[in-house]
Amino acid sequence: MFRLFRHHVNSSSIYLSGGETFYFILQSIAIYHILLAFHFNVYHHVNSVPVTFMAVFTTTGMACVGLYNREHFVKYSDVISRVVVVTPLLMFTIIVGLLIRDNIIGEKFVQGKYLFCISALALFSIALLLWRAAFIRMIDRTNIFKRRVLILGTGKRAANIEQLSRENNDRTLTIVGYLRVGEAPVATDSSASCRRTADRRSDFWVNSTDLARFCVDNNVDEVVVASIERRGQLPVADLLACKFQGIKITEYASFWERESGQLDPDEINPSWMLFSDGFGRGSLRGLVRRTFDIVVSGIVLVMTLPITIPTALLVILESKGPIFYRQERVGLRGKPFMVLKFRSMATDAEKDGPRWAAKNDARVTRVGNFIRKVRIDEIPQVINVLRGDMAFVGPRPERPVFVDSLAKKIPFYNERHVIKPGITGWAQINYPYGATEHDAKMKLSYDLYHIKNGSLFLDIIIMMQSIKVVIWNAGAR
Repeated sequence: MFRLFRHHVNSSSIYLSGGETFYFILQSIAIYHILLAFHFNVYHHVNSVPVTFMAVFTTTGMACVGLYNREHFVKYSDVISRVVVVTPLLMFTIIVGLLIRDNIIGEKFVQGKYLFCISALALFSIALLLWRAAFIRMIDRTNIFKRRVLILGTGKRAANIEQLSRENNDRTLTIVGYLRVGEAPVATDSSASCRRTADRRSDFWVNSTDLARFCVDNNVDEVVVASIERRGQLPVADLLACKFQGIKITEYASFWERESGQLDPDEINPSWMLFSDGFGRGSLRGLVRRTFDIVVSGIVLVMTLPITIPTALLVILESKGPIFYRQERVGLRGKPFMVLKFRSMATDAEKDGPRWAAKNDARVTRVGNFIRKVRIDEIPQVINVLRGDMAFVGPRPERPVFVDSLAKKIPFYNERHVIKPGITGWAQINYPYGATEHDAKMKLSYDLYHIKNGSLFLDIIIMMQSIKVVIWNAGAR
C-alpha cells in the first residue's frame, strides 16, 4: 500500500496501471509497423508522443470506470463488464477528437490513422481481459501483492476485517488467523491449529513470550491490534519484540482506514483523532481548491448546455411548476443555504412533510426518474459552487431536519460540516444512495476519510470515478 498526497493507494493499482500503460505503448508501436508493412496509409506523424498520450488517455478511462479499484480488479466479472463498456466509449471519444482536430487544422482524412486507433484499443482490450484473468489466478495461488496479517483479537473488529477480506475474495491480504494471548483452555480442539477451516480462519492461543517466534515461523508481515479491551492485557513488550523483527504493528483504526477507505465512527476515539495525521487545512490549500472549483464548475456549466437546455424544456412540458427545485441544506460550519436542482418531483411532493427519497418513489415524475438516474438533476448545483455555498467535491449536503436527528445518534456526524458540501464525494462513489440511519453512518465513515486525507489529488480521483456512478446508475433514486 502506497500513500500519495495522504490518500492510501493499493500497490496493485500502481503496478497494474503502470504496466498496462507501458504494454499499450509497445503494442501500439508494433501495430503501427504492421500496418505500414501492409501498405496502409497510416498517419505519418505517429511517434512516441501521440502513442503515449493515447496510452495514458486509455488507462485514465479505465481508471474512471474503476478498473484499478481494488474492489473491482479482484472480481473478473467486474473487469469484463467494465472493459466491454469503456472500450467503445474510448474509441468514440478518440475518433471524434481526431475528426475535430483534423477539421480545425485543415488536415485531410487519413483512413489508416483511424484504423490504427481502433486496432490498438480493440487488441488492448482483448489482451487486458486475458492478462487480468491470469493476474487474478496468480494472486489466488501465491502471496504476490498480498500481506500476511495476524489479527490480535477475536471480537467485532476482527469480524469486520474478516468480512472486508471476504468481500475482496481474499485477494488483497491473507489472514493468518486470530490471536488470543495466554494459555489455551484444556478443552480446545488441537486440530484448530490449521491456517483456516471451511468457513473461517483459525484462532491461535499463544503465550505472549512466544509471539515474536510465532510471527516469524508463520511469515507474518503485519500484526493488527484489534482487541477492544487493552488495559493491562496488551502484550506491549512482546509486540515491541515483533516490531524489532521487522513485523509491522498497526492499530485497528489505522488499518481499517488504510484498507477500507473509511473511518468507522463507532470504533475511532478522540485520542486517535488527535494524534493521527491528516485533517490539514490552510489558506493556500483553500485558495487552490476554490480556484479548482471555479474552473471546473465553469467548464461543466458551459459543456453541459446542450443537455441542460432540453432538460429544462422537458421539466416544464411534463408538469406545471418551476424548472429548478430549491431546498434548504446544511453547509459549511452548519450554515444553511438553498441548493439548486432540476425539479424531478411533483410540486406537492412534500405535502405530508419531509422524508427521504425511496426506491420507485411515486412522487418522482417520468422526466425526473430519468434525470435522477443519469444525475442530470445535479448539474444546477454548479451554480451553488460558483456562489461559494458548495465545493465540487465534498460530503453530500443534507437537510436540517435530518442533520438534527442524525447528529444525536451518530458520533462525529456534525464534523462532516467542517468542509463545504459537494456535488460528488468519496461517499457518493463508494456507497449507494442512503435512506436509513445505518446508511447515513456508512456514508459518514467515507466522508470522515475524505476530510482527514483530502487533497487535490483525491478530489481529481473522486471526479474521475464519478463517471462509473453515472454509467452503472449507482445510488440514484
